[in-house]
Amino acid sequence: MAKNKKQPKTKKDGQWIEAKSKCRLNSDDIRIAKEMGLNPLSLIKNIPSKSQPWKSSVKDWLHEMYEKRQENAAKKKARKERATKTIPAVNDKPLTQKVAAYIDEDMAFEDTDDFPNSRYICQEDKLMLNRQEQFRIAAKYVADGLSSIPEVNKVVLFGSVAAPLEKEVPRFRKFRRAGIAVSHECKDVDMAVWVSDLTCLRVLQKVRSQALNKLLAEKQIGVAHHQVDIFIMEPKTNRYLGRLCIFGFCPKGKDRCCVDGCGKPMLLKQHEDFIFDATVLDDPANTFFFER
Repeated sequence: MAKNKKQPKTKKDGQWIEAKSKCRLNSDDIRIAKEMGLNPLSLIKNIPSKSQPWKSSVKDWLHEMYEKRQENAAKKKARKERATKTIPAVNDKPLTQKVAAYIDEDMAFEDTDDFPNSRYICQEDKLMLNRQEQFRIAAKYVADGLSSIPEVNKVVLFGSVAAPLEKEVPRFRKFRRAGIAVSHECKDVDMAVWVSDLTCLRVLQKVRSQALNKLLAEKQIGVAHHQVDIFIMEPKTNRYLGRLCIFGFCPKGKDRCCVDGCGKPMLLKQHEDFIFDATVLDDPANTFFFER
C-alpha cells in the first residue's frame, strides 16, 4: 500500500511544491528563491516555452540572479567599510584614508565623484561662512526697518546665523559619502520680534520686503522674504505667539493654513506640533539689534 503524501500546511506551501516540481528545482534552489523574496508563481511563469529555445531554464536563471545579487551586496559592503574606515586628520575631524591622502598631496589634485580634494573642502567651507555673513547683513537691514514701527519693542537675531558655525557632515553627496565635516549650512534667518499690537503684522510684512529689496539694490545680496523667519513674541515676556506669515493674504487656502489657531489674528502663522524653546533667546551669541 502506497504511503500518503504529506499535505501542504498553507496555500503558499502548495505553490512552492508545485513550482519545485514544474521547474525541476531542488530544496536548495527553493531556499535561494525564498531568500531573494521571489514568488513561486513567478518561477512557474518563467518556465521557457517551446517557442523560446534561447531562454534559460528557471534553475539557471535563478542561480544567475542570486550570484549577481551576492556580488552587488559584497561590493556595497566593501564601499561601506572603506567609507567608515577613518584615521585622525586636520581639525580633529575623521577623514577616510583616501581623503587624507588627498590633503597630503598637491592642492591642485583633481577631486573625484566620491572624494573632494582639500581645495574643494576649503572652498565649500568659505561658501558656508559667506552665506552666514550675508544672512547677518540681511537681518541688520530688516531690523533697521522694524525699528521704525512704533509697535515693535525689541528685535533679536538668534539661531545658527547669530552663533559661530559648528562643523558637521553636510547633505552634499561628496562630503556625505566621504564623511567630511564643513561649517554648518544656514538655511534661513531667525529673528525674534516683540510686538505690542498684533494688528501691525501687515506692516511688518511690508517692511521686511522693503528691507530685502534695499539690500539687493545696495549690496547685491539676494535673500528671499521667506528666508527671514520672524518669530512674534509677547511684550515684556518670552512667550511665543506665532510667526509672521509669508503669504500676501490670510487665509491663503493652503493645507498649512488649516492648523488650529493659524491666522488668528490675521497673518500670525502657527505650525502644527511646533513648540518654541524660549531658552534659545538667552544664548550669549544672540545679537540684540533694537530695544525700545
